[in-house]
Amino acid sequence: MISCTEFIPSYSELFSFIERKHGRKAVEDYWTFLFQPDKSPLAACVKKEGIRGCFTYWTGTLNEEAADFTMYLNEKAGWFMIDMHRCPSKGRLLDLKDSIGVDPYPRYCMHCDHYREAVATVGLDYIYNFIGTDQAACRLMVYDKTKFDGRIIADENTEIMDRKASQNEYFHRGFHHSLNRGIQYIADTFGEEEVFEYLEGFAKHVYGKLIEDVRARGFEALEEKIRDTYEKEHASEVLTITKSADRMDVAVSECPAVRFYHEQGAAVSPYLRYTTETVMKTVAEEAGLQFAMDAYDEETGRAAYHFTK
Repeated sequence: MISCTEFIPSYSELFSFIERKHGRKAVEDYWTFLFQPDKSPLAACVKKEGIRGCFTYWTGTLNEEAADFTMYLNEKAGWFMIDMHRCPSKGRLLDLKDSIGVDPYPRYCMHCDHYREAVATVGLDYIYNFIGTDQAACRLMVYDKTKFDGRIIADENTEIMDRKASQNEYFHRGFHHSLNRGIQYIADTFGEEEVFEYLEGFAKHVYGKLIEDVRARGFEALEEKIRDTYEKEHASEVLTITKSADRMDVAVSECPAVRFYHEQGAAVSPYLRYTTETVMKTVAEEAGLQFAMDAYDEETGRAAYHFTK
């Protein structure tokens, strides 16, 4: 399983994969698909609450992503603004570039421009300031042109939320939805073989350091990585690992991602299993081990697999 806490590099790698295989226009098409207003949580919020829906939506996502930001809402004057001091997504990609050498998708931040399609459903306008994205900073503004007079003044009618990354835990389960939809989109649009190609490339690029560690320390490094994944998902209780000198068995009683989809009433892509199977198989083979998926239950994500020397 690719944890929701590791979704950002998988997102960036997916954009890079699509552009490399099919061109930049194909990436734009994918973003348009992802941000369809009828499937957008932001669109649902603004349809229900108007411009306040922006404050509601980003209060949830930015705190769950442990962003460093200041957010403003002035309903009377008709404007909403986010001053992103350090974006949790781009910031993590820049950190990963330094730590594992994986370059972020060059136009990564452009996908956020598609939020305008959601706010436009209720007649709101959207400005996205890209200055500073190379340092994981940006600013966006949503405004109601029937009220906004062109002046941004933080007066007594302005609600302000100021957060430091250290004030929140990075745990945004909603990222599971995007991975689920992303791999299904690849299969539907480009064919299922490209699902496997993408996941193999992700494993080799993003887990390159892990592969080196497994080569050096064997099962111990693998166990540490797998346990860390489920700890970050707040789901350590679903995991059982047993080892011998030549074999390591992993049992997962329930996939936390699948559980989340069911809680949200979302369909589970039949390709979700391969975010474990293909990724673990690639890591194992690159590190000189063998891998086998012994059992997988589509309904719950319950799985059993093993590695051998």
